Amino acid sequence: MKIEILKQAVMDSRDGITISDNGIDDNPLIFVNPAFERMTGYSFEEITNVNCRYLQKDDREQPELEIVSSAVKNGEYCLVTLRNYRKDGTMFWNELSISPIHDENGVVTNFLGIQKDVTPRMLILQQLRDEHQSLEEMKAHFEQLSIKDGLTGIYNRRFFDTQFEVQCRIACRTSDSLTLAMIDVDHFKLFNDVYGHQVGDEVLRRVADSLNKSFQRGSDFAARYGGEEFVVLFSGMTIEQSARHVETLCQLVRDLRIPQCASKTGYLTISVGFSVHVFSPLHPCNDLLARADRALYIAKERGRDQHFNL
Repeated sequence: MKIEILKQAVMDSRDGITISDNGIDDNPLIFVNPAFERMTGYSFEEITNVNCRYLQKDDREQPELEIVSSAVKNGEYCLVTLRNYRKDGTMFWNELSISPIHDENGVVTNFLGIQKDVTPRMLILQQLRDEHQSLEEMKAHFEQLSIKDGLTGIYNRRFFDTQFEVQCRIACRTSDSLTLAMIDVDHFKLFNDVYGHQVGDEVLRRVADSLNKSFQRGSDFAARYGGEEFVVLFSGMTIEQSARHVETLCQLVRDLRIPQCASKTGYLTISVGFSVHVFSPLHPCNDLLARADRALYIAKERGRDQHFNL
């Protein structure tokens, strides 16, 4: 009576149930229940007396298959989720558990397999993962928007204001020097009037890219301060070294060879005012900013296409 109940339970189970023969080479299936037939689309006659690897078709590069192989080899239990394929070629996610069956001598004679179609669950998990990834990508995107200038792609005024204070505090602690350079694209309003704002935007992008490639330390950076104005902050340089570096910035823009009818050279140029400080608590950040701003004004008053230190 108990055997009959067990047989009926196996045949009526909604989960696929299989038994393989571990005493025969390649561990073929010797029994499958109706639920397994319905799940895979194969009939009893088609899927018995062969190994069930046909369920993966050509999709054999699944790490979980190594787990199954190792469990069979060592006569152990395992639980994995596999991509399986029905007879009509449609894929489904199969949660497979296999358990060894031992004889009276402890030898593994068979493996009992329980298969569950968990495709809906896996699709939901995949959707959740995709949504999580999208949220992370959106978060990263908005974080970049908050610190990057939308036109030029370099840092914006907001980032500069925050990072400037940070770098000043670090300089106070280390007694290191900070150089702040304020940069203005010469005659840019006239440039826009002559060549158009679209061309002007492209020029700002090219100038920003040139400035952004000029750094020697990871803490150095350029930012768009507003309009056609940029700032560059770099550390650890003397006045002489800073002057040479600023001249390099001017030359990088000259080398772009962007036509500018208002320039005495015929090409677009920049004016730079810079200031160098070795910080202490008695030297506030705003003093460095004000001095660099006044130095820029003087550079422009002296004819532009040059730099001035104050």
